[in-house]
Amino acid sequence: MSKPLQEEIFKEQSLIQESKFAEPLMQILSLLEILKSNTNEKMARISSELSEILSDEGEFEKIQKAKNLEELLQIIEKFNFSQMLKIYDLNSLRMNFPLLAKQNFLA
Repeated sequence: MSKPLQEEIFKEQSLIQESKFAEPLMQILSLLEILKSNTNEKMARISSELSEILSDEGEFEKIQKAKNLEELLQIIEKFNFSQMLKIYDLNSLRMNFPLLAKQNFLA
């Protein structure tokens, strides 16, 4: 295999790794991070599947009012996402979502 081809494959694999943030749990945490920051500086990217769930005011309120990660997982486990949820290391989540970590949401 030529070196340029190897580099191209590694770039693609890197993009695949970065796309893990498109998973429902990460999308929800990103949304909560933004909502709890009380600023309009960022926008959360969410899938159409998750957007449909969040369009139900009751479900949105439950997610928004979750006190911690365990409660959030209990709320979202009933949603039949077409993809499996990946559970991340808590330290990784704390680095990616510092406001939620500071508020002990990720404790």
